[in-house]
Amino acid sequence: MRSAILGPVLTAAAALALTAAAPAAQAATTASPVLVASCTATISGTYTSPLDPGGTNAQQADTLQQTGTITCVDDAGQPLVRGTMTRTTILPAAQCSGIAYSDPSTNTINWTDGTTTSLTLDQANVVSVLGAASTTGTGTATTNSTKFAGDSIDGAVMGTGPGCGTPSGQTTVNSTVVFTLAH
Repeated sequence: MRSAILGPVLTAAAALALTAAAPAAQAATTASPVLVASCTATISGTYTSPLDPGGTNAQQADTLQQTGTITCVDDAGQPLVRGTMTRTTILPAAQCSGIAYSDPSTNTINWTDGTTTSLTLDQANVVSVLGAASTTGTGTATTNSTKFAGDSIDGAVMGTGPGCGTPSGQTTVNSTVVFTLAH
């Protein structure tokens, strides 16, 4: 009787051992993303239409166009590359205070070495208080980029601009964009 029970128990134990080893082996072959660069951009620009003229804080569709400088460092903190970043963000429900939902922004970076990167960032909630806004987002460098093609992006944007609630409204925004690139 003992061997009749022991056989199925050993078979089950061997199967469990193989099943338990499979995820460990799979995890060993599945590589974690490798950090390629950490980047910071300082950009400024204007809304297509003034935001919140007269202080009503009504939601409005608007587009924000910004440009400025960007610098990236490697994972050791050493300078890697720098250039000029142009960012266009479409905001179907912008307002000076509240939560606006932005469509994906388009970002083009012209690096000083002659290469380019086009970034697509997923839709994000933009939290805004009296013209100071922040958001986080993820995305990718497009495959047609000549630098960082296909790399994943994880980042944040903080922007400020005067004019919310004034008769003329907010027309300009200065932003800091920080993100990492990994593959």
